[in-house]
Amino acid sequence: MDLKTFTEFWKGMFFFISTISVSVILYLVVIVWQPLWTDGFANFGDISRAITRLDKTAKPVAEMAPLMLGEMDEMRQSINKIQLSMETMEQINPSVKEMNLTMNHMTWVIERRMGAMNSEMNRMGDNLSPSGMMPYNW
Repeated sequence: MDLKTFTEFWKGMFFFISTISVSVILYLVVIVWQPLWTDGFANFGDISRAITRLDKTAKPVAEMAPLMLGEMDEMRQSINKIQLSMETMEQINPSVKEMNLTMNHMTWVIERRMGAMNSEMNRMGDNLSPSGMMPYNW
């Protein structure tokens, strides 16, 4: 086999493979994908109307969002003012601070004690004694 026949063979193979590839691509475009495109363009009017309706319904929400954010910012600022006033009240009147600490302690105790009471009740199951005979009957 000389060089000329070798190069002609590979040129022929290149053109053969190229022709097969282009044929497959054209088959896919014309036979497979073209009906899909046609259906898509047939539904394009419906899709366009749906997008227009969505734009009409979403526009008021988009216009309200900045107003809602403004109101939320005002609420945050008022909460900060309330917290600052509570701090000044605690500085003016120590009993307010003591009351706040007591309430926080009571909340902490209830959180801790409720878990323990639930655990004890779960362990007892259906073996509850009458209320007058319960230990630690407060």
